[in-house]
This record gives sequence, structure tokens and C-alpha cells, in this order.
Amino acid sequence: MTMATTGVTPRIGDLVRLDAAASSQFERPIWFRVIGVRPSPTVPGWVYLDGWELAEGLEITEVTVFVRVAGLTVRRDD
Repeated sequence: MTMATTGVTPRIGDLVRLDAAASSQFERPIWFRVIGVRPSPTVPGWVYLDGWELAEGLEITEVTVFVRVAGLTVRRDD
């Protein structure tokens, strides 16, 4: 079963929608597959996510992003 939640810290393997609510750097929303999560040591409520930007379901670019947890939409299979 796939569930989508907003404002939860993602886990490795989750699919996350990154848009302007997560960070102003995302004018155009993208989907992102999480391969690592690192909480910010200096900014509460923000995390560094390591992972893959997706395009049409394909992993195209490995990147690290700095995003606000409250602005994330997370899809996971539970």
C-alpha cells in the first residue's frame, strides 16, 4: 500500500516530492528517491537528503538537497 504524508522526515527508499514548500530552489517540482538522510546540525526542521532526481520514473541525477521537512510530501510503501 502506498501512502503519502506531508511534513514527515523521509526514510531511505522513500519517494519525495520537492517543491517550493520544501525550498525556494524548487520552482518546478521534482520527484526524488532518498538514499540518505542527514538532519541539519544548525537549522531545526531542515534536513540534507541524498538521493536521485527522477524523470519519468528513471533515476537521472544523484544530488544532495537541503530542504524543510514541513514542506515535504513523502510516498512510501508500508
